[in-house]
Amino acid sequence: MLKITLIAFILSFSSITLAEETSSTKSWRAFATYSPWDMWLPGKYGAVGSYGDSSRTFELAWQKASYGLDLIVDDIGSITDQRIHLTTRSFTWDNSFNFQYGLSYNSFTVNLGKSFVAVDALEMTTISTVWGVGNRWELDNGLTFGADWFKIFYPVHTLQKKDSVLDGAISQSDKDDLNELIDFVSKIPTITLIHLEVGYKF
Repeated sequence: MLKITLIAFILSFSSITLAEETSSTKSWRAFATYSPWDMWLPGKYGAVGSYGDSSRTFELAWQKASYGLDLIVDDIGSITDQRIHLTTRSFTWDNSFNFQYGLSYNSFTVNLGKSFVAVDALEMTTISTVWGVGNRWELDNGLTFGADWFKIFYPVHTLQKKDSVLDGAISQSDKDDLNELIDFVSKIPTITLIHLEVGYKF
C-alpha cells in the first residue's frame, strides 16, 4: 500500500496529461465515483457534479457506503456512512494535478433492523472541512478520468448525536460510556485513500 501511495504522489506532480484543455471556457462535468479505502466504511460509491474551467472547478459530491449486519439473525440491522461535500478544485500548475478544499456534511447511522424495532439506534451528523490532492485527465472526446490520492475530512462541528432508543435498554453508567464513545468518534478526522472517478464534460 505504501509503495502504491508513493507512486501515486510522484505521478501527481508530473506535468504529463492525456489531453490539454482546448480553451478556458467554463463547462459542466458529471462523474461516477468509488472509494475503495475510506473511513469509517470502505467501498463508498457516489456521484459528482462539477462546473468550471481548466484552472478551477466548483463541485457538489455525494458518497455512501452501507453494510448489513445479518450474520446471526436475519436483518439484525445495518451501518450507513454517507457524506455530501461542496468543494473547489484548484489546478495550480495548469495540468492534471489539483488541490481540493471545502466543507462536508457527514452522517453515520446504526440501524437495529426489523428483527428489533427498525429504528436508528445511533446517528451522528457533523460538519467537516475537506482537503485533498489528486489528478484529472481529459480525453479529446470529453471523457474524463480522475483519482484523488488523499483526502482528509476534519470535523469542526457536531450537528446531532442521537442514541435515545437505547435509553431503556442500558444502565446510566453504560449510557455515559456510550456518550463518551460517540463524542470521541465524532471528533476523529476521517481519511480517504484512492478516490476514483470517471465522467464526461458537456
